[in-house]
Amino acid sequence: MKKFTTLFKNTSIFIRLALIIIAVMIVMLILFIITSLNYKREKIAYIYDAVNQTNHQTINKIDDYIEDISNITKIPLTYKQLDETYMTRLNAFNETGENTYEFQQLNEQIFEEIFTYKKSVNSCFIYNLQGSGDYKVKYAIYQPKNPVEEEWFLKSQEAFGKPVLIDTYELPNIVNERLEPVYVFGVARGIVQLKTASVIGILLVNTEVSYFEELCDNMKLTDNHRVIILHDDYTIYDTDAKKIASTADDILASIPGSTDKEMCSLSLNGEKMLASSALSSSSGWRIISLIPEKELLAEITQIQQRNITVLLLVMTLSLFVLFFATRRIVTPLNRLSKVMKIAESGDFDTHVQVDSHDEVGMLAESYNSLLDKINELIQEVYVEKITAGEMELQMLQSQINPHFLYNTLESISMMATLNDDEDAADMAALLGSILRYSISDMNQLVSLGDEIAQVRKYIQLQEQRFHSQYHVELEIDPKYYSFITPKMILQPIVENAIYHGMSSVRSGGIISVTATQPDRNTLLLLVHDNGTGMDAEQVRNLNGYIREENNLFKSIGMRNVNRRIQLFCGSDYGVHVESTPDEGTTVTLQLRIDTN
Repeated sequence: MKKFTTLFKNTSIFIRLALIIIAVMIVMLILFIITSLNYKREKIAYIYDAVNQTNHQTINKIDDYIEDISNITKIPLTYKQLDETYMTRLNAFNETGENTYEFQQLNEQIFEEIFTYKKSVNSCFIYNLQGSGDYKVKYAIYQPKNPVEEEWFLKSQEAFGKPVLIDTYELPNIVNERLEPVYVFGVARGIVQLKTASVIGILLVNTEVSYFEELCDNMKLTDNHRVIILHDDYTIYDTDAKKIASTADDILASIPGSTDKEMCSLSLNGEKMLASSALSSSSGWRIISLIPEKELLAEITQIQQRNITVLLLVMTLSLFVLFFATRRIVTPLNRLSKVMKIAESGDFDTHVQVDSHDEVGMLAESYNSLLDKINELIQEVYVEKITAGEMELQMLQSQINPHFLYNTLESISMMATLNDDEDAADMAALLGSILRYSISDMNQLVSLGDEIAQVRKYIQLQEQRFHSQYHVELEIDPKYYSFITPKMILQPIVENAIYHGMSSVRSGGIISVTATQPDRNTLLLLVHDNGTGMDAEQVRNLNGYIREENNLFKSIGMRNVNRRIQLFCGSDYGVHVESTPDEGTTVTLQLRIDTN
């Protein structure tokens, strides 16, 4: 014993704690298993007797109801008025198809008698052999259906006066207050004229499945107790209304027609169910009860609560043994857990106070080191991102200024050579204003109105050179002027349209600048020219160049604008080009706007 005690003391804290917990769990598990198994057997046996009895009672009620409906269908065979049998009128209707007023009156009296006899009847139909007939329905019906090709109609003729049971179907062409399908089942019977020994008409009597609903609701033992009435694999009724009048799941169709010995177990949609079934020998229908096992055995919790009381007594005794062993583990672990929750909120500066050097102490020290490393990495990444962004903006600014300056100075030089007048001075003034705007802080956000003002100055500068070669139309609604955009994104696109789109145009060139807002957070700026245009391959390559997927072009203007838009707006925004040869080119700038 002393040797065992020494060995126990020398083992790690984890092993000692694990041995104690395992011993307690084994005792608890044994108690739970014994109690649960005994209760489960008793519970299932009791439920089986109750459900099996209810199944047979319900299927008998359904059989009796069907028998009543079948008897109703005999009414036309005995119906007389003023010594003239109904069969005479029906035979005439079958031969001529003429639905006379007298015949309708007789039908109405028959229908009234049927509805009075059975309040649950939903609809009655009397057809001749061509599918024409008279009817009475509880709901408005806007177009009677001709059933001449339906299976039950043909069976009713072949049955020669015997009733034909019709499985649940949706009553067509009706209008009801619920604005939802009305499902009915019914009995049809061929009306036989004894004198000629032939079927001269068909009577169909329908009942809504609400009759089944009431029966099945009375059967339910739990909230999710599901009751199904099947005919082979066809669903006559299901407490899950979406399944009515549809083919049943294969697993339901495979349940035996009668479970007279015990309930069977099955898995349906991932849930374990207990099933009981009863079969009607007259109709061939069967009723199935499906009860979720977890609901059926819910009362086991009562036994579990009794077991918990016993377990608490055991645990109370165990706590005295575990107290000293767990104190050095639980307290530091709780402290570590609280610090971790603080770190989850984004605070990586709070460290764990370490006062031991066992396994828990080593874990706390490792966690503190991890927090320090995270803080270092966050600082490095943050500084690196800021530096990279500033360097990229500076690079883009240095690219765009010389490019624009070169084109503009070329225009001034040519005008100064060709015209010895004040035009050159005006151009220089415009150039100065444009340069001041372009070389200022490129990180600055501006209004769309400022961008348009700069484009107007640029157009004035270019018109001094090209005169009537082309015309620029700015058609942007002033309501967009207050929208904030990156700087210097519109003028390079207009410049590109002039120097490339208008390169081969001698007169009549038009460049239009428009704006549209397709949704709350997006603004589209469109620059269109009627110049030479490009073929599909050129457009594809140019868009790839703008997105930096190739280096097939030397111009940096459009790629520059695309990159700056994406820096300010995100990668889902930027520049896109569409063009058609000999028709022109459209450049679209997609921007993110803040409407808050």
